Amino acid sequence: MRVILQILFLLISSTIFAGNVVDSVRIESALYESPWRSYTNSFEYNPAATFSVPVKYFSNLGATYSSSKADNGLHLVQEGDGASAFKLHSESFQVDKKYRFFGKAYFLTDQKNNVGWRDVEDYELLSPYLVADSIGGTYKRESYFLSGGATVRLRHIEWGIRAAYQGGVSYRQVDPRPRNTVSVIHINPGVNYSNGKWNIGWFGDYERYRQNVDIQVEKEGRKIYFYFMQGFGIYNRQFSGLDDTFSRIYKGNKFTTGFNINFGDKIQSTDALISVSQNRIDGTENSNRTPYQITHNQITAQLSHEQKLFKQTLFLKGLYNFRQTIGNETQYTPVTLSPGILEWQFASKSDRYQQLNHNAQFSALLANKNLSRFSVWEQLSIDWQNSKQNYYYPYYHQFIQNISGAGVVGINYPLRKCTLVGSVKAGYKKNLSSSLFQAENNEITDRLIIPDYDFMHSDISFYQLNMKFRFPISKALLGNISVDGGLQNAETKKAWSTNVCFSLNF
Repeated sequence: MRVILQILFLLISSTIFAGNVVDSVRIESALYESPWRSYTNSFEYNPAATFSVPVKYFSNLGATYSSSKADNGLHLVQEGDGASAFKLHSESFQVDKKYRFFGKAYFLTDQKNNVGWRDVEDYELLSPYLVADSIGGTYKRESYFLSGGATVRLRHIEWGIRAAYQGGVSYRQVDPRPRNTVSVIHINPGVNYSNGKWNIGWFGDYERYRQNVDIQVEKEGRKIYFYFMQGFGIYNRQFSGLDDTFSRIYKGNKFTTGFNINFGDKIQSTDALISVSQNRIDGTENSNRTPYQITHNQITAQLSHEQKLFKQTLFLKGLYNFRQTIGNETQYTPVTLSPGILEWQFASKSDRYQQLNHNAQFSALLANKNLSRFSVWEQLSIDWQNSKQNYYYPYYHQFIQNISGAGVVGINYPLRKCTLVGSVKAGYKKNLSSSLFQAENNEITDRLIIPDYDFMHSDISFYQLNMKFRFPISKALLGNISVDGGLQNAETKKAWSTNVCFSLNF
C-alpha cells in the first residue's frame, strides 16, 4: 500500500508538471509559500476562487519528519506527552487557458506516546462521548489523503469543484487493543463571478464521516473496565463495565455554505468571507442503540485588507469564529423478553451537554512582495479565546478565557542561484479568567479533568525558529530543505517540537 501511494504521489505531480525553468520555479514557489498567502485564503473554502492564488504553476513533492515532547502538566492528557510522524506529501496547481487544475495527496505514519482516556480517533470532534479505559498507551496510525479539483471559466463566471477522501487506521499494541478505522469524504462545489475590480463567490461543502471503533482484550480470561464518557468525569454507569470486547460506530454528516467577496486593484485589495456549517454525529452501539448525538454549529467570518505602503505592502486580517457543541443523550430501560434475553427500550431523550467557543484573531504583516530582492518582513498577531462548557444535569461547568500575542521577524535572501528564508517568532499566552465547578470525584476527574484544566489556564511563553534553503538541482527542478523548532515554557515545565522537510518543486 505504501509503495502504491508513493507512486500515486509522483503521478499526480507529474501530470500537472509545468515545465518551467528553475528561476521561474523559484519565484512561483516563493510566492505560493509566502507568509501573506493566509491573508487571502478564499480558495481554501471556494474552489472557484482561484483569483486568490498568487501563481499560475506550482508542483511540490516532499517528505517531512516531525517529533515533539512535553513535560507533565504541559500537554492535554488525550494528546499524549510526545509524538513522532513521517509524511510523504504532494501538491499541485496549474492554470491552462480557461481551466485550472489542482490537487493534494499525502501518506502519514505517526505515533502518540502515553495517550490517556480515549480509545477513539478525532477525540475533539467526538467529545465528550468517548469510550475510554484507564490504562492508555502509545497510539499508532497510518493515514492517507487524496484531493483533486478543477475549474472552468466561461466569460465572467468560474465554476469549480473539489473532492477529497481521507482514510486511516489507528491502533494500540497493548491490552485493551483498539483498532479505529476512519473514512471521510468531501465534496466542495463553488462558483465565482468576476467583473472588473470585483469578485463575488458562493461555495458549499458536504462531508461524510465514519469511524468504526473495535476494541479487544487478547489476554485470555482478562477483562477491562470500559468507561462510556459523558464529560466532566461523568460516565454512563448503566452501560460502562468490565468486558473483553467493545464496538461503536460514529457516523456524521456536515453541511457548509458561505460567500466570499473581493474588491481590488494594483494599489489595494479587500477580501471578506463568511461560512456557516452544521455537523451532526451519531454514536451507535450494540442492539441498534444510538445513545449519543453530537451537533456542531459553526460560524466563521473574516476580513482582510492589502495596501501598498512605504514601497512595501501592509496586510491586515481579522477573523472571528464561533462554535457551539450540543450533546444529546438517549436513556434506555431494560426489558426482559424471556429468560436470558434482555432488550433495551427507548425511555427519554434530551440535551445534556453544551460547549461554546469564541475565537477572535487579528494580525498585521508588513512585507515586500518582490521576492527577487533581499527583504525583511514583520508580523504582529493577537488571539483571544473564550471557552465555556456545562453539563445540564447534574450541573457542572468549566470556563477558560485566554489571550495571546506574538511577533515574527522574517527574511528573504535570494542569492545568485539559491534562496535563504527564515523567521523567528516569540509570544506569550495569558490566562484572563478561569473557573471549574466539578463535584464528581473519581479516577477520570483526578487523571483527566483537573490536569487538562490546569494546562489550559496556564500562562505559557512560546518561541519558534524556521529556516528554509532553496537550491537548483537541474534546469527545471528546485530542491528545498527546511528545519524549524519550537519551545513552550511555563515556569519549570517545557515542551519542544522539531520539524525537518525535504521537498522538490518543478
